[in-house]
Amino acid sequence: MKTTIRLLALPALILPAILAGTPALADNGTTAGTAAPAAVTSIERKAGSSSQARAYWTAERMAAATPADEVEKSAGPVTQSPTAERVRRFAEAVAPKDGSGFGTQLNESITVGKIFYTSSTDGLGHYCSASVVNSPARNMVFTAAHCVHDGPGRDWHTANWMFVPSYRNGAQPYGTWDWSTLAVPSGWISTRERQYDVAVALVYGSRSIVDAVGANGLLTGGGRAYHYDIFGYPSNKDSGEIQWVCSGTSRDAGSNRIEMNCGFGGGSSGGPWYYSYDNTTRRGDVHGVMSYSSGSNTNGSPYFSAAVVGTLYNTYANDTW
Repeated sequence: MKTTIRLLALPALILPAILAGTPALADNGTTAGTAAPAAVTSIERKAGSSSQARAYWTAERMAAATPADEVEKSAGPVTQSPTAERVRRFAEAVAPKDGSGFGTQLNESITVGKIFYTSSTDGLGHYCSASVVNSPARNMVFTAAHCVHDGPGRDWHTANWMFVPSYRNGAQPYGTWDWSTLAVPSGWISTRERQYDVAVALVYGSRSIVDAVGANGLLTGGGRAYHYDIFGYPSNKDSGEIQWVCSGTSRDAGSNRIEMNCGFGGGSSGGPWYYSYDNTTRRGDVHGVMSYSSGSNTNGSPYFSAAVVGTLYNTYANDTW
């Protein structure tokens, strides 16, 4: 099992387009192995209310923000993962509206960026990774649940929450986006189990986030051993200031989780696990998100089930602010 880690800074970088463990064709109907829809919980900002996030996050504060470290594999005993589901496609990747180029960002995915926020738990500035996913409302970002809510008995990280696509060493080439809705599976708030560590943020800015940078597709289901390209801003690589990618093959980790040997540190939380990433378009299908780091090399993601991730997507895919 081979895993590679790469800095996204060389024009000649080509990520694999033909992936091992190809899922079956996507199916949009109910299939065996698909559980009933899971409950979701969200917080919504009052329409028209203003945000001070952009003014708050000075270059100095962004540089001083620390990664949202998560090292716990599971909140309880590891259990056998449920039967794998058939693959279902919830969204197709799409290009930016103006079809613009990629500026000086080289081989970075412009749909991937950093989230900055002030933690509701410790009051300090932290950062995560995230990616844009296509939806009818064209305003959706996927990340880890712990990047928007701290779990049982705790609260939402709404203060100064801001998404910066294609962030690089303080540069904000496409601008910034504030949140209008933050949503997580209710199971995250009640249990903090990693199978629920996924979140949706609906964002707003000077224009649609999808118009500005394009968006990825979204897949759920399939097996647990696939080739993935994991993007994010790990703090142990260039201090989290530059996108990195790790490529390898995942494995079942029990409790409806998958793992891969990447060695990505905190800050990569919420970054997309891409199935079928295309280095020409710099988009792909999101099939997982970075949830935790364990030991010196292991990283994990929730298994993307239709019941949890599909429900989360469908609940907010048409919401506007």
